[in-house]
Amino acid sequence: MLDSKILNPFTAYIKSVCLISILIISGCSSNQVDQVSAKPPSNQEIVINTSQGEQVLTPTVVTYDPVTFDDPLESINRPIFAFNDVVYRYFLIPVGKGYDAVVPDPVQTGIGNFFSNLREPLNLLNNLAQGEGKKSGTNLGRFLINSTVGLLGLFDPADAWFDMPEETTTIGDTLASYDVGYGNYLVLPILGQSDFRNAFSTLGESLLSPVHVISDTPESTYLQGLDGFNDFVPTAPSYEELRAQSDDPYTFFRNLYLQSVERDEQFDGGVQQFSPSPANSEKNRIKHKNADSPEKEE
Repeated sequence: MLDSKILNPFTAYIKSVCLISILIISGCSSNQVDQVSAKPPSNQEIVINTSQGEQVLTPTVVTYDPVTFDDPLESINRPIFAFNDVVYRYFLIPVGKGYDAVVPDPVQTGIGNFFSNLREPLNLLNNLAQGEGKKSGTNLGRFLINSTVGLLGLFDPADAWFDMPEETTTIGDTLASYDVGYGNYLVLPILGQSDFRNAFSTLGESLLSPVHVISDTPESTYLQGLDGFNDFVPTAPSYEELRAQSDDPYTFFRNLYLQSVERDEQFDGGVQQFSPSPANSEKNRIKHKNADSPEKEE
């Protein structure tokens, strides 16, 4: 007989995976978004000041009529968004500002590097599943170099010395590569803007994270929380500034998220959206890092 302490978490895991799988199957078969224009609605840029410098949001390459976004879960999403809005403005963002003021930038960078290095095995597996052999080789090389020369990943000599930039990819990207749609827009408690595919990816990667190898519960949960929070902090001010520019924050953030998902799937072949919420903190961190780094000469 299996011990109940082992069986219960495993049963909960199976139930969670089955539930989200059903949601994906039911929702991902079609994404109801109609393209209506090949031009941006305006040429104005939204400039957001963050601790990492200015974040410029340019008009999307392809725009969509907001009315055509299919949002069948709006009656559920709106209350969760309202709850998140209170948590962000009155807790996470103030704490994030304090964290940013107290914790030096090199320390924040080191923490981000450590957790990014720890997830390289997941990047490797996802790149292999997508048929990206070269990128998976980069993941392996980065993990070996940064885990040793980089002092357990606190530094990134693989990129700085060996010209091996991050090749971050997720379960959501892998599903997208097999033409699995995003399903429907979904707001997750605390984690914020997401969709069925990304929610499945978030749950799956949380359960498969190598952090469970180096620590036990509940320490692993605390470490994952620190990872997400550390990545969220640089983007936190953008939430306040974007929210202030909208009469209906829910619709604004939903359309910003879905426009970027549609745009990036069409032009980049992957989900690389900017969205100031913990659910997308890893991708946002990569975007900030790339924006802050000068382009390397050919």
